[in-house]
Amino acid sequence: MKTLFVFLCVAILGAVAHHLPETEMRKLKEVHDSCQANPTTHVDEKLLKKLKENVEDKKVGTHLLCMAVKVGLLTQDGDLIKNVIRDKIVIATHDLSKVDEVLKKCAVKRETPEKTAVQMLVCFIDNGIHYHHDL
Repeated sequence: MKTLFVFLCVAILGAVAHHLPETEMRKLKEVHDSCQANPTTHVDEKLLKKLKENVEDKKVGTHLLCMAVKVGLLTQDGDLIKNVIRDKIVIATHDLSKVDEVLKKCAVKRETPEKTAVQMLVCFIDNGIHYHHDL
């Protein structure tokens, strides 16, 4: 019984470590709401909930670029701000040994700023980096 309790505590702590601090979650929610309030960067949230199925959707790219710029990950031109990206990866993972690997893998400039924003978020998700708010 004691072993089961210890296992559950470790599992719970591991799950909690994957989540962003409340202040960062609030910031992401505020940025999302701000991008949603602008008709140019508004997107149907159903598309965001199924992001991997909608990576080519222009509105998804426009919205995620808006968010990435407002959070400080990218410039409007799609240039990567790697020190900020690294900081966000650090707060979004419990495994600090993979920060540099994920940064190298995910912080890649693509053909357009929108594709850079979308592919970076997809890469974060694929690599267990929970740097996004829940819709």
